[in-house]
Amino acid sequence: MDVERASQVIVAQPPRRLRLDELLRELGAQHDEGTEAAPIAKDGITIASATTRPALTVGELVDKAEEAGFGFLVGVLTLIAIPFFGLSTPFGLAIALVGFQLVIGNHKPWLPKRARQRTLSMAMLDRVLGILARRTKWISKSTKRRWETLITPRLVGLGIVLLALGLALPLPIPGSNMIFLIPLFVYAIGLLERDGVWIAVGHLGVLIDMTLLVVFGATVVAVLERGWHWIF
Repeated sequence: MDVERASQVIVAQPPRRLRLDELLRELGAQHDEGTEAAPIAKDGITIASATTRPALTVGELVDKAEEAGFGFLVGVLTLIAIPFFGLSTPFGLAIALVGFQLVIGNHKPWLPKRARQRTLSMAMLDRVLGILARRTKWISKSTKRRWETLITPRLVGLGIVLLALGLALPLPIPGSNMIFLIPLFVYAIGLLERDGVWIAVGHLGVLIDMTLLVVFGATVVAVLERGWHWIF
């Protein structure tokens, strides 16, 4: 009996992690459950606290993901964008660029040279990993490789572009970014985990968001026009 129990312990597998989690850890990101994340500067790139670990460039981060680069990049940009109110436009445009490359059939993400050279401190990646670890532990249990026929890159890319452009809109509604960020993150997980169910949920999120934009579009435009006239 003791031998049998010992053999069960030996063959026991560690808890499954998301690929997004694994890729961030391979890049050197760390998350300590007992410590708070370091503060992030307003641009979302630099960190106030010093770290001995060398910073990465955006290009190195994308190249590390290899064939999962699209899902990885969308996931990281989405998680970075969550805490930053008022900076949705640059994040949205960056994600839209990634989605557009899926639409035109690129197999690996391309970024302009200047964007590839931007540095990401390890403290920032620690913050992203911390958000992932605290709020999405349940996701690893709900994803698996399935329904891969639903993972059509061009259609997924179109959905990402629409959501990212919606994120880039300066909507005067507190918390409105989350209606675009959540389905973007769902798409990222679906691409990384090759899970067609999550991709289908992402498509549903796009339909809901586009419907909301159509229904409330006139109201949003009217509010923006009033704000424009009030300022100028």
